[in-house]
Amino acid sequence: MKAYKKLTKALVYFHGDYFVPVRFSYDGIKIIVNSVTSFWVEAVGTQKIYHFSVMTTLGAYNLEFDEDAKKWYSYLLGG
Repeated sequence: MKAYKKLTKALVYFHGDYFVPVRFSYDGIKIIVNSVTSFWVEAVGTQKIYHFSVMTTLGAYNLEFDEDAKKWYSYLLGG
């Protein structure tokens, strides 16, 4: 089953050179991030997209931050 990215809002923690999502919304529900299980950066030319796999009490999600567009996207893993 293919997962569909949804435009989302995220609250992040900034620390020096990096940032980590701590909360985001999905289908209107505010979800707290319990842990970040993996992180990677996808670079296409000068564009960067930051990927975060996170665990929440509602399951596993992927979050993406598009640096050029300044937008967050989320999708439920396995759904």
